[in-house]
Amino acid sequence: MRPIITFFGLEDLPWQRLDDDFLEIHRHGKTYTLQRGHDRFAEALSMAFPDDKPAIDELVRVMRDINEHIYETVLPNKENRMSKLMAVSAKTYLESHFTSPELRDILCGQSLTTELTDELPLYSFLQSLNSFIQGSYRLKGGGETLIHRLVENLLAAGGELLTRKTVSNFTLSDEGKVSTVRCTDGTEYTADAFISTLHPAQTIALVPECPQIRGILRRRMQRMANTVGMLTVQLALKPGTVPYRNRSVSILEGDDLWQTPCGKDDPVRNMLVSYNVPSEGNFASVIDLLTPMSWDAVSEWADSSVGHRPEAYKDFKQHKAKKCIDLAMHYIPELQDNIVEYWTSTPLTYRDYTGIPQGSAFGVRKSCTNLIGTVTSPATPLPNLFLSGQNLMLHGMLGTAMSSLLTCNIVCGRNLLEG
Repeated sequence: MRPIITFFGLEDLPWQRLDDDFLEIHRHGKTYTLQRGHDRFAEALSMAFPDDKPAIDELVRVMRDINEHIYETVLPNKENRMSKLMAVSAKTYLESHFTSPELRDILCGQSLTTELTDELPLYSFLQSLNSFIQGSYRLKGGGETLIHRLVENLLAAGGELLTRKTVSNFTLSDEGKVSTVRCTDGTEYTADAFISTLHPAQTIALVPECPQIRGILRRRMQRMANTVGMLTVQLALKPGTVPYRNRSVSILEGDDLWQTPCGKDDPVRNMLVSYNVPSEGNFASVIDLLTPMSWDAVSEWADSSVGHRPEAYKDFKQHKAKKCIDLAMHYIPELQDNIVEYWTSTPLTYRDYTGIPQGSAFGVRKSCTNLIGTVTSPATPLPNLFLSGQNLMLHGMLGTAMSSLLTCNIVCGRNLLEG
């Protein structure tokens, strides 16, 4: 992340580096940790699982190789390691290389930051794991701190940020380019180039019927499956009661981590616990609980909107939130009687605030057996319309930043990281 952090002028933000044992994993009644740094990571796991040491060393070799060549992914039309590893199943790789099922589960300890499926590409799995091993950080003040700095930098560069602008459609020129973007409030905008971070299907739906956008492309975009969403429960705590942990806590109680149901009536089995960095002192004031939730769990209320939800939905959220809190208390007993209040968000919440279809947490579901149908290029058949965001290649902060750099390199015709 460092080249990206530097490029976007974010180095001086209040980053908090997590402990060397950055992730605490609870699985089958045992507690494990993942260590920061490739050498420490390999040494700790090899001591616990000596029979799998050759496979651990090979995994680290692959991750080092990914790290060394990661910025090749932002160079247009360049064959890179991502292409090869995207065509390999992460699950198949783990099952064929590691003899210990327990170790395979531990390597999925950070799985709440992605969606485990049989067709999850190995590159997606390892890129996420590798980024945490390289160095895990939190940001004091959370995402709001990051957003404020990005907006400041945008305005300082002469940009303009417009909010509450719902795009209704594009108009095309006689040359087959996007000429105008129209909004529902009647305003129109013209530009030489347009970049959309909407879901590809949503973007293409804004384009009127034209020879450039064939029906087969529209149908492919509409058919792309989306990853599951998240139920998040944010806990406000009594001051000075719950010690701050400078690591994340992964609770994995699902029998099969690759096939854990997360529908309306399914129990909460897997959860990631993240402590917000306290403004001062060594006690937490806010803790976030995250657990996967499918769209089916909330789809019956899909016609409702924020602030206008039916009581049945509110009851459902409260029921699920209590299940999350009960599970968290089992591993963090100091939470007992020290929660002041809590707030919840479901895939429905994320859909309404971010516009992502079905409130998907990680965008389009990538498939190692169908890369053409699930990995999308920033370029479109319209020469001045481009795509970006987590739906293209990779998700998460790193993945989305990489996608944005690739898009901008294509638009600008050069590698921006080289100045």
